[in-house]
This record gives sequence, C-alpha cells and structure tokens, in this order.
Amino acid sequence: MTTAGGLPDFLAAQGPRVAAAIGEALGGHPAHQPIRRTAGPLFGGREETAARLLALVAAGGPLPADDLARFRDLGVMAARQGIPLAVLSEVWDGALAAAARTCWAGAPAGLFTELAEATGRAARLAGRAREACIQGYADAPREGVRSRPLRRLLAETLIDGAPAEVIADAAGVALAPRYLVLRCEAPGLGAAAAAHWARAREHLEAIDGVLYSGDLAELVALFPAGDPVRAEVLAAEFVAVLATWTRGPVHAAESCRADLGGIPDALEEASRVLTVVKAIPDAEDRPYRADELLVELAILGQPGIRERLAAVLSPLDAGTDLRRTLEVLLACNLDRERAARELWIHRRTLHYRLDRIRDLSGIDPSSARGIQLFRAALTSARLTSLERDGRRAEEASLPPPLSA
Repeated sequence: MTTAGGLPDFLAAQGPRVAAAIGEALGGHPAHQPIRRTAGPLFGGREETAARLLALVAAGGPLPADDLARFRDLGVMAARQGIPLAVLSEVWDGALAAAARTCWAGAPAGLFTELAEATGRAARLAGRAREACIQGYADAPREGVRSRPLRRLLAETLIDGAPAEVIADAAGVALAPRYLVLRCEAPGLGAAAAAHWARAREHLEAIDGVLYSGDLAELVALFPAGDPVRAEVLAAEFVAVLATWTRGPVHAAESCRADLGGIPDALEEASRVLTVVKAIPDAEDRPYRADELLVELAILGQPGIRERLAAVLSPLDAGTDLRRTLEVLLACNLDRERAARELWIHRRTLHYRLDRIRDLSGIDPSSARGIQLFRAALTSARLTSLERDGRRAEEASLPPPLSA
C-alpha cells in the first residue's frame, strides 16, 4: 500500500533530515568547511539544496541547465581553492551515501518499489552533476598544463585509469602518448617540509608536460615518455636535486607502460618497488626499476624465505651493534674506511666486529656470497619492520572496539 501523497511528498518531507545527515557525515572531513563555503553561495544553503535535489529526483526529469551550471561553478571554485579532485569526490560520495541511507531508513514498505526506481534516477542525476563539476574543475585554471590544479586533476584521472582526454581537450592540453610513473617519498622533513615541497613543485612545473599529485610524503609524478630515455633522465635529475635540498634520504621508484591505459599498472609496480627500496640498506637517492630488484621483489612475496633469512641474522644479536655494522658497511658501498668513520670506531674495531659476525653466524661478510646473503637478510628484516609499523599505524587510526 502506498503512503498518502506518494513518493514526492515523502521525499519533500525528508529534506531537513537529509541535510542534517549530510552535515553529520561530512562534519569531520578535512575538506568539509572549504567545500561548504564554496557550495553555500551557489545553492542557497544545505537544506535548500537538499530540498531542490530531492524534488528533481521525485520528478524524474533531467537536471536543468541552470543546475548543471551551478555544479560546474562548484568545480571551478573547488579548483581555485586547491581542493584535490580525489578529496572532492570523497565528499561527494559521502554526501550521496548519507542521503540514500536517510531516505531508505524512513521509507514505509509501501514505497520501496518507487524508492528503488528513484534511487536509480538519483544515481543518474548524480553522475551528470559530477561530470559538470569535473568539467568546471578542468576549465578553472585557464593556464594550460602549467596550472597546478589541472596538473593534479589530469594526474589523478590517469592514475585512476579513467579517460583523461575529455578533460585535457576542455583545457586545451595535449596529453603525451605515454608517461613514466615516478613514486617518490622524502620522509622525516618535519617543519621544513612545506619549503622543500614548494621548491620541488617549482622544479616539476618547469618541465614541459609533467603531471603530479600528492606531496613529498607521497608523490606521484608523470613524466612524458615519448622519449623514454629522456623521461628517465628527467626523473633521476629531479630525485637527485630533491636529495640535495633535503639532504636525503629520498626513496624513489619508476615504471613505464606502452600507453595511457597502463598507468595504473605502472603505478602499482612502482609502489611495490618503492616498498623494497625503503628496506634495502644501501639504497641510493635515485629511482629504481623492478628489473634492478628482482631478487628483493622475490623475497617480498616469499614468507618462507623471509623466515630463513631472519634466522641468518638472529645469531648476531649475541654481539653489540653487529646488525648496525653490516647496514653501515653496505650503505658505504663496502668502503671500510668510510664505514668506520660513520660508526665512529677505529678500523681495527670494524675488523673485529666483522670477524665476530663470521664466528657467530658461520657466514663470512668479507666474501661476495656472504655479503650478498647478509644484504638480503637485512632487506627482509627491514621489510618486516616496515609492514609491522604500517599495521600499527592502520590500527591506531581505527575507532575503539565496541567494548570500550
């Protein structure tokens, strides 16, 4: 049995509740306030916006041109405020989910069929509105590919595997036929991070056609790779300059595919390589490729081998600073004079420690086989430590259990 007044009256009555639910769902989001400031003047406030859009869903017609223009303006203003497109999408999806939950929670059983149809119409309207918003985001800069918002928008679209040609055409930008994907991290910069990022961003923007997203804590840069060798040189130069500014370490990995559609796969490979780069004790401040770290990548996916490598290091815990000695020796490219200086010990002390490592483990770190095995073991141990720290960070971000 259908409720008196039917679906239109029901949706009209939900306006205040939907507006309140959206506010509650987004209240803690870091981009909520800037987006609220942006959207408020365009739609006349949250309740007015909710009522208008619910009425359009009930009517079942297409979005009027005037409303599409408002959503386009929302995209323009978001771009000019520097709100990343991915963040804008998160807020958008959160608002839609809150609105749908609220309507379904209060719907009488007699309206379920009509509400299901209306939900489908709402999804189509939301898709059209989102397209208009992205169009405005792309049109906002009016500065070609040198615009920061446009660089970020195109990079994020390509990374997501979505077609970016429409956005590029709207902004009058020609995309490269393929890109080298660089994943880069410069950890531990502290208060100097903003200043270093400003310099790094200027360096990237001076290179024709480079697209990027993120910051120095987690940067993804796309270098046009019509000439792959040139792209590799530019990526290596950027990482080297960044390491000079920040005084290292800078961890970086790169990958390239044959066309734009391969960018998500290239990013996935570069991210996997970067995980290993952060673990190897003798990592240099340069981009690494997967084919340079095949042994380490194989270790990454073999828990059994990692356990056996951990057993190689365990005897060293009977001595003092023996693991650290191996790490520094590898980081110094096996230069014992330099390693002794870095460890603040006499060279004879370094020789004594290496002999102690040999006696405890049965593996000679002075041999090619021995140092290779210790390098693999140290890399495996550091990978395990990074994974453990990552799990702890993830657990720390979770809400407390219900029992709390």
